[in-house]
Amino acid sequence: MITVLMAVYNGEKYLREQLDSILHQENPPEFQVIVSDDCSGDGSRQIIREYEQKYPKLVMGIYREKPSGGAEHHFLQLLSEADGRYVMLSDQDDVWLPEKMRLLYNEIQKMEEKWGDHMPILLHSDMEVVDEDKNRIADSYFTYQKISPERTKLCQELVQNNVTGGAVIMNQAMLSYFKQIPSVCLMHDSWIALVAACFGKIGCMNRPLYLYRQHGSNSLGARKADTLEEGIERIADGGKARENYRRMFGQAKCLLQIYGRQMKESDRKTVEAFLSLQNSGRLRKIKIMLSYGFTKNTWFRTLGQMMFM
Repeated sequence: MITVLMAVYNGEKYLREQLDSILHQENPPEFQVIVSDDCSGDGSRQIIREYEQKYPKLVMGIYREKPSGGAEHHFLQLLSEADGRYVMLSDQDDVWLPEKMRLLYNEIQKMEEKWGDHMPILLHSDMEVVDEDKNRIADSYFTYQKISPERTKLCQELVQNNVTGGAVIMNQAMLSYFKQIPSVCLMHDSWIALVAACFGKIGCMNRPLYLYRQHGSNSLGARKADTLEEGIERIADGGKARENYRRMFGQAKCLLQIYGRQMKESDRKTVEAFLSLQNSGRLRKIKIMLSYGFTKNTWFRTLGQMMFM
């Protein structure tokens, strides 16, 4: 049984199309879609009720009475209450390709055969980048954003997340680590990948399994990575960069507070070294980054981190 968790906020424009793409998967295993609305002010709740009535065995709506505080908190709250053999995450504005559920399900079962179903497993895929009308921007999000999914070490995940929430499937053993919600995280997928790097295995299917839609309120990944234009924009927006670093350190501190006693000693020392960067001088920071492998997947990004963290 797969439980699909979808967090919705003012998603009426694309919600029907995404729900249809999930409900009409090709040869899917048994599944249920839990659609949680975060106090939307548009017609999202009416759409969810419509699908509950049309697909009573497949769709269940949750209608929150108080705002969660953002998409990351919304997803992590859903995960903390989730049950089932496997869990997938869904954004409200993407479109799943017909084979997505079946292929991820088959692959995570292969991983469990190799490692055992007691092993926490996180599996994710590539995606195709499209505009709001589904016109193709890039065949591969990994290539477009210069994502390196093979970088799954804890030291790497602390500084750069390579997992996108909407691409994820997890097993039951992985779910057990999300009962406690961190007070600070960069995003829910960053937290999920960080925990998986500590306690489980991260796998990747290097093929696009859904359409990652870019539009006005979801423009984070719309610009090609490591271009001069992007670099100038990042430097100009220093406040946002500082906030991202604050949240990176905040989630690392939460990781230590919540799981410190369960972590291997080497992993605990890695997190402690990362946190020490906050109070180190520039040269000391660079030395620690290089010593512990706190580097990003391109020299351009690593240099920026050395200069501005």
